[in-house]
Amino acid sequence: MTSTSPPWEERGLILQRWIEGRQSGCPYPKSVFTLAYKSRDYLIVAKQEKLNAKLLAFLQIGNTNSTFHNVSVTQRDVSAPTWWIGRIAPGMVIVDDIFRSKRSDDPYISEFTKAVYQLEFPLNSLKSVVVANINEKDTVHCARHKVYKSQGLQYPSHTQHIWNSSSHEFQALLGTGIGKVVGAFVLCAWGQGRKRVSRIVTFNIDSDVHKLHMRFDLEDM
Repeated sequence: MTSTSPPWEERGLILQRWIEGRQSGCPYPKSVFTLAYKSRDYLIVAKQEKLNAKLLAFLQIGNTNSTFHNVSVTQRDVSAPTWWIGRIAPGMVIVDDIFRSKRSDDPYISEFTKAVYQLEFPLNSLKSVVVANINEKDTVHCARHKVYKSQGLQYPSHTQHIWNSSSHEFQALLGTGIGKVVGAFVLCAWGQGRKRVSRIVTFNIDSDVHKLHMRFDLEDM
């Protein structure tokens, strides 16, 4: 059965145009959702931690003593679960595990990403969004069989591959399930035409096909 969904590259190009304010019909409004550590609706747990050397290298952080806030947000009402688990530091968000039930009336994951970063840091200080240990099938399939294969690259690969915003590979990655979450985050955080994704960096750790990491670098328009 042939899929009626548009290909990754087409989806990514539309999302890129929405982000950069070059196309109307954007379905992602700016979000006013915020979080506080003492929340009636969500259980929020935070602690400080250091990252392993391989991940620090991927994130281009030279200071091995850099400390991140490990943050876990879970919905207190377990009937329609939502959770956001990740790490934040000045200029960076690392998304580790996210889920939102289709039955949930909670804000979207992109809105949680914005609200979690703002627990500790001003939004405009954010430079990169990292999604770690990706096993979402659509994204892994695109990276492995579309992007890497088209360039004759081995997958998985310890080498960092940089995909600039003008490339077809960038647009394909932005059109994946994970790319959509990050693109929606940019739009709900700043609206159209304010910030853009300048490049996507991909990398595997420990030669595991299910340990794809993606770094989305942001810049002002």
